[in-house]
Amino acid sequence: MKSYSRKWLKLLAIGATGTISCMSFVLPASAATTNVNVVGYSVVGPAYKALEAAFQATPAGQNVTFTNSFGASDTETNNVVNGQAADIVNLSYESNIATLVNDNLVPTNWTSQESSVAGVRTALTGKRQQTTYNTPGIVTDSTVVFIVRAGNPLGIKGWSDLIKSGVQVVTPNPETSGSAKWNLLAGYAGWIALKHTPNQAQNYLKSLIKNTIAQPTSGSAALSTFLSGTGNILLDYEDDALAAVAAGDPVQIVVPAQTLLIENPIALTNTGVNNPGANAFYKYLFSAAGQGIFASLGYRSVLKTVWNQTSGNFAAFKKPTDLLTVENLNKKGWPVVDPEFFGTTVTFPKSDPTHPNAGIVTYLEQFAGETA
Repeated sequence: MKSYSRKWLKLLAIGATGTISCMSFVLPASAATTNVNVVGYSVVGPAYKALEAAFQATPAGQNVTFTNSFGASDTETNNVVNGQAADIVNLSYESNIATLVNDNLVPTNWTSQESSVAGVRTALTGKRQQTTYNTPGIVTDSTVVFIVRAGNPLGIKGWSDLIKSGVQVVTPNPETSGSAKWNLLAGYAGWIALKHTPNQAQNYLKSLIKNTIAQPTSGSAALSTFLSGTGNILLDYEDDALAAVAAGDPVQIVVPAQTLLIENPIALTNTGVNNPGANAFYKYLFSAAGQGIFASLGYRSVLKTVWNQTSGNFAAFKKPTDLLTVENLNKKGWPVVDPEFFGTTVTFPKSDPTHPNAGIVTYLEQFAGETA
């Protein structure tokens, strides 16, 4: 089980002011007040309160106001498709952005905005770059962890413990929540990393889903459900778990030896591209100051300069391969993994009527909460 320093948890509790210096995108002094509509997945909402306040205290943010909407990632994505105003979208996983691209709401070249707007290169060279994982368009990294009751009464250590009798799992609903998708993919990937076959990994997911007693709509709702007394283990973002510990909630964090890297994407929408305030704030989010605030709140910074200063405050892994990515499941990433696991159409190979080759989780969800 990995642990986090008391000093770091104290920092999380009080927050950070983003004291690392950075270049800023300054609006003209005569500019009229500009409103920026920010839409995001539920868990990142509190971070934006700190980020927006800090940004508004800079010259670039003097004439910028914000309207926010945070909720279950798939729900927020559908809301934008249906007309909700959005200049910046910070969603849970890449497929959400792809949906907005397909509906002509986000430019097809959104992944290049971090370079063209924020001046951060994805290449692993130079002084200003992303961290080890150079996926373009990602504003924060995290991992999937377990939250257990104080004292870890069940002695939870790894993925195999989650399918034991008496374990009651809380994880969000994969029909609405990006967090749910990360969590279930982490279990599958972790089981593969432990030298099991894909069919055995599907069997593992079936057992994990059977032990799931609550599936709230979002990551934030899942944490609230767990804190209210439901279940004895919660699958969650590392950053959300760290925030809960820092807030004094009677829980502790267990980091499995093998887990999944979470990469949360961000994009300027078509309206945001033409909004000077949105451009300035987007740039701030990738700056040392913005990334410093993210890091202080438990997010793994994508900016190398900040990551080098803060990496020691996060759980480390014995081998780089212990922190898996979606690309480890399929080299083509989310465009293939999403329909394979979460597609609404379930299909089976002719030789195996019990292990789907598409809609895996959709099929397995029928066993949720099933008792032996």
